[in-house]
Amino acid sequence: MGNSDTVRAITDNIKAVLKSLGIHLSPDIYRDDKNVPASLMPYGHIFYEGEDFEYTNGQRPGYAECSFTIKVLLKERDPSAMVREQQRWVHDIRGALTVNALNAGTLAVTGYVTRVTTRGVDVENSMYLSRLVYSLSVRYRES
Repeated sequence: MGNSDTVRAITDNIKAVLKSLGIHLSPDIYRDDKNVPASLMPYGHIFYEGEDFEYTNGQRPGYAECSFTIKVLLKERDPSAMVREQQRWVHDIRGALTVNALNAGTLAVTGYVTRVTTRGVDVENSMYLSRLVYSLSVRYRES
């Protein structure tokens, strides 16, 4: 398995984890968040942000870190309920995106993923809508 295949498998596993939490990952892009149907809430997208590489000069296996941004749109009419939903989703996502969860599928045998780090979560609020912007780094052993 090449390194690009590893990153592809990590991305697929992130998608699987988010879907298992109930986040709808649709290929449709809405120009305005207000147009996202309520039936698709919470609604999310995963964005690949790039990688950092480590060169070890042949001393040990190299490692790389790939970065992702996960955006999740939430809809709630009550501001207090929105705060609780934001908090719940941030911690649900954090709890689900683990090394074991990302070492699933084609990565189960190799165990290439060695660390999952949440770099931070920002919240963007507007009337009745909220967007979680979850920044994630995944460290993996290069093949």
